[in-house]
Amino acid sequence: MSSNSIMLLLVLFFCACAQPCVAQEVFAGPWDVVKAEDAPWLATRPELKPHPAPALRHARIIFRADRVVAPTWMGCGAPRYEMMSLGFGALFEGGLFDPDHGLNDPKGLALKLGFTKEPVTSMLTGCSELLFHLVDQDTAMFALDNVLYTLKRHASP
Repeated sequence: MSSNSIMLLLVLFFCACAQPCVAQEVFAGPWDVVKAEDAPWLATRPELKPHPAPALRHARIIFRADRVVAPTWMGCGAPRYEMMSLGFGALFEGGLFDPDHGLNDPKGLALKLGFTKEPVTSMLTGCSELLFHLVDQDTAMFALDNVLYTLKRHASP
């Protein structure tokens, strides 16, 4: 086997092994839940009720290459990170755009929540169906049971 062939195999091996790290790189590390608020779609859907999760109050979520450390069922070993780019209308499973219930301006709602441009970098962990949306380099959001949770990147000491 030539040295070029060996080098190519090593490169392919390291790329394959590094894939889980790369997929969650912008989210990697510890994040703190700093806010929980009623989802904006509740304003037009009075039959829906928010159900904040007590375990998420001031929780820390850590995205590692080999696992997600989080309270309750959100944590898991062997995540399968999947990155995607979403438009404002697709955030929170399309919750910002629901013309049947008067939500016709997903961009306006997204801007009020702090998002500044689309597409929005979003991540599935493969541990659950929760989508984490990057607001900016140090802020992310996710929705669960009609509650929007805001995460801030944990500052290192």
